[in-house]
Amino acid sequence: MKRTGACMCGQVTYEVTLSGDRFAACYCKMCQRWASGAFMGVHTESFKLTSAPVTLTEFKSSDWANRGFCAKCGSNIYYHAPQFGGPSVALGSLDDTDGLEVRVQFFIDKKPEGFTLANETAKKTQAEIEEMYGD
Repeated sequence: MKRTGACMCGQVTYEVTLSGDRFAACYCKMCQRWASGAFMGVHTESFKLTSAPVTLTEFKSSDWANRGFCAKCGSNIYYHAPQFGGPSVALGSLDDTDGLEVRVQFFIDKKPEGFTLANETAKKTQAEIEEMYGD
């Protein structure tokens, strides 16, 4: 499923091939700080910048992952843990989100109180994620 996306100011644009029709919400503390709540990302098979790679900045947020954002407007573009394939692009940066549905919530035990998604999803706690992927 091919899609396009951009940051808020339009300096960073990209084309992606999505891995499917689902996206995930993550409530780990890093994602909360980065996205001011939950980071909602769509996993990709391919990611290609189509403009302004100079304004795309990567931040190494952990030993295993980088986060990409526009240095001009600050928009989140992607979360990338290379050991899991292509990056997960920020849902809000996609030009078209039709047909995409949230299917899993990560770090559900870290979710801010009073924030609830409407549909039922799979849920993974911090302990379950650490067991699956290591610390």
